Amino acid sequence: MVKKPFFSIVIPTYNRASELRFALFCILRQSFSDFEIIISDNCSIDNTKEVVGELKNKKIRYFRSKKNVPYAINAKNAMEHATGEYIFLHSDDDFLLRKDSFLEIYKKIKKYNPGYIRAIYICVSSDRKRIFNFRVNKPFTKNEYLPPFSENEKVLSYILNSDHFFITGTIFKNNLPSNIKLISSEHAPWMEILFYVTKNFGAYFFAEPYIVACWSTWRNKKNGSHPVYNLIKGRLESENYFSVVRKKIDSQAYSIFLHDQLMGMYVRLFPLIKILVGNKDLLQFSARIRFIDPAMEKSIIYWAYLIGALILPKWFLKIIKNTYLNLYILLLKVDNEKQIATRLKELERGYFHDWGKLIKNKSPIFKF
Repeated sequence: MVKKPFFSIVIPTYNRASELRFALFCILRQSFSDFEIIISDNCSIDNTKEVVGELKNKKIRYFRSKKNVPYAINAKNAMEHATGEYIFLHSDDDFLLRKDSFLEIYKKIKKYNPGYIRAIYICVSSDRKRIFNFRVNKPFTKNEYLPPFSENEKVLSYILNSDHFFITGTIFKNNLPSNIKLISSEHAPWMEILFYVTKNFGAYFFAEPYIVACWSTWRNKKNGSHPVYNLIKGRLESENYFSVVRKKIDSQAYSIFLHDQLMGMYVRLFPLIKILVGNKDLLQFSARIRFIDPAMEKSIIYWAYLIGALILPKWFLKIIKNTYLNLYILLLKVDNEKQIATRLKELERGYFHDWGKLIKNKSPIFKF
């Protein structure tokens, strides 16, 4: 009987061959080696298949979709091939910061046996010049353990505070009932799973970063639609995510949750959404938000963001967006920034030294 690996590193990928190669380098250099890597290629048109094949590593299992499918379906396809005790979700353009990342996570799992583990991350700007913290959900500032069978409201609060939207470093038990699955949603398609494993087995949050997240730009699809900010058959793509939570908590708590989530996920981003989809689609999108949450009708914040986005021209909103992002990155610095920058440059040198024969473009990865 073949022994199951401890971790299944699940990587949905699409057209990011060079980033994927670096991510795999950082995984395969880990001091803890009891893992497999599942790569689900969403019908890439670049050289992803060749990049994976040239590694000739038995830990890697590569699967390719016959056609391009939604993100959640690609992740689901990858998970179906996972045989490990724990699934470790990993984006194709992020990477592990430390050589002992898996080992340290493994130690905590053996100690607490949690169902959900969240390994937090730091960010590198899209120009690869700056390192910063991303704190949209105000995650915990120290390691946090939640015991199993906590009240549903505590389970939900823990998941929300753990920065559950981000894929890399989302880890959970690979022992699920048949009715607990990924849902069709660009926002946290693993929400049903996280609630189940956290409720039944508890959760552990690592405040020290083990992962580096590389910022990239979301682009509209070929048909002009955006995967997050256009309605899909008249609905928000996140409505399945909301439905999961609605079944777990009482109506009053759900109303508060829904309002807060809609504000953070969409309303405060109306100016950005206008840049991406235009006024006409923004109006349809915002109307659906009011339909889902009638309290928005009386919200001054809602109307201020909507009217402001509709009135201001795209060129001006782009200036505001870029100014805001630059200030955000400058202000939210990481602790020990110089040491982390040094570690990243050492990682880069190791990559070019060990895998140099496989790399055609040896331009610096990091520019700080």
